[in-house]
Amino acid sequence: MPDCDLCQAINPDVDDCTLQRHLHTSQQRVVAANECAAAVPTIGAFVPGYLLVVPTTHVLSLGQLSDDELEGVQDLAHDLADQLHQVYRRPILSFEYGLNLPAARRIGHGHLHMLPSTADLGEWIARRVPGYEIASYTQVPRGTDTSYITVRDQTGTLTCYPVPNDVFPRIRLREVVAQLDPQIEDTAWDWETHPFPELMRNTVEDLTTVKPPARPSAAYRVRAHR
Repeated sequence: MPDCDLCQAINPDVDDCTLQRHLHTSQQRVVAANECAAAVPTIGAFVPGYLLVVPTTHVLSLGQLSDDELEGVQDLAHDLADQLHQVYRRPILSFEYGLNLPAARRIGHGHLHMLPSTADLGEWIARRVPGYEIASYTQVPRGTDTSYITVRDQTGTLTCYPVPNDVFPRIRLREVVAQLDPQIEDTAWDWETHPFPELMRNTVEDLTTVKPPARPSAAYRVRAHR
């Protein structure tokens, strides 16, 4: 989709796009990818390490992907969760609002949010919307007749919360996370108003710079050569 910001963001043949304008010209946008999805820093990265996992197929929600594509998204997200935890030493939260109503979305390309955060988003949603545990993203509601929210909490538990397409008021998940996580300013949730370009650039640097292995201490070197 030539007019889709996320399609442009993950397309290596596109040099100039909305996401690139928030990064240094020399910085890459995609920090990890496989055949089914790519990960980019989100505009509005209110914490370092905040990524979007974007399927290479243009769909409104992950639930419109094939099983093979969903497994590819899940594989990439699993690897990224490990990397994010190693880099930032914080628990990792993932969520998607699978909103299948084009007119209600600012971004019409489904994506999975991943970020280092202690926010208990699942508990907050569970007090308002009935949900159920699922073993894989391949078990999210399919088609366009209904929408859903998924949350993979900091323990790795994946929960799905079906919601009507026309639910009002709509839950704004970024706003909820900002309210629940003490490291985030409550009012900084809107990505258009608060893009946080510096944290976006730091995220790319953190996740793409190859750091040299730590040198062993002098005491270790002595022991190793005995």
